[in-house]
Amino acid sequence: MDRKPHLIFATVLLLCAGSGPTRAQTQDAAHFPSKPIRLVVPFAAGTAPDVLGRLIAPTLAESMAQSVVVENVPGAGGTIGVDRVAKSAPDGHTLVLSGDAALVLSGGAYGVKPPYDTLRDLAPIAQLVVTPNVLVVANEVPARTVQELLALVRSQPGKFSYSSGGIGFSQHRAGELMNSMAGLDMVHVPNPGNPWPDVISGRTQLMFGNITLALPMAKEGKVRALAVTSTARAPAAPDLPTVSESGLPGFESLSWFGVLAPANTPPAVLQRLEAELQKAMAAPPVKERLAAMGAMPGVHSAVEFTRVIREEIRRWAPKPGAAVAVPSISAAAARP
Repeated sequence: MDRKPHLIFATVLLLCAGSGPTRAQTQDAAHFPSKPIRLVVPFAAGTAPDVLGRLIAPTLAESMAQSVVVENVPGAGGTIGVDRVAKSAPDGHTLVLSGDAALVLSGGAYGVKPPYDTLRDLAPIAQLVVTPNVLVVANEVPARTVQELLALVRSQPGKFSYSSGGIGFSQHRAGELMNSMAGLDMVHVPNPGNPWPDVISGRTQLMFGNITLALPMAKEGKVRALAVTSTARAPAAPDLPTVSESGLPGFESLSWFGVLAPANTPPAVLQRLEAELQKAMAAPPVKERLAAMGAMPGVHSAVEFTRVIREEIRRWAPKPGAAVAVPSISAAAARP
């Protein structure tokens, strides 16, 4: 019996089976978006990623001819909202706009392991902005410069604490970096709800607040700004020195924010979303508002964003023999 016809028929069936999902995905992408897009912000209203999400949502909605709804899902340092999106249908209609901490923590940074793996369970689409933090102190703290603050902290061991939005946040990492580089013993006081009231009230003495919120707080006299955590001065606050030039050479701690979709979202949908996000970030009203807020250009493609996340996870992963990842001077100051 000649088996060649059967083999040919089986081969055709396999080829058709392999091409089926591709055709379906292409068809889905052609009709995308077919319903409102839900942009999950895994932090409370008024936080930096929330402000960014609500800034770009109208531009995205107009360009895509579909409503874009910003939904705040705070809790557990952003991991609750990220996890919800990771477990959502991979059709491009549910996205997450997250800061670095909730994404980097999947590598086990600071002993925290969320219920998702960022690069396994999510598809990076675009990194949108990079922002420095601002070192601010409570008004009752007499220090007016970084050097005065360092001297004050050293003179009162165990008396100074710093606020952050949670374990692994850039504010936390900046505090630990300063402890490491300056030989300090400042105590970390995380407040996943909103850390600003702690430093405004004087419950904690300082904070490395995101520049988009820290500058308005300082201008209103609620806190005193001492320096920015980037290695170059921020265009939005050119008179504010850097920590690096103020006594800790090489000090750098930045925040970044980006958009991701559930893993297995059709590639054509991801490409469409990447293009739309790039377009939204290039819109003059968005660029002007971000510049006024102190955000630095940081729009990266999906490939570049994936590399950034991978490098950040590697940088902050627990070191062998350590219970938690505590940044060394060289590891934390180095850029990916």
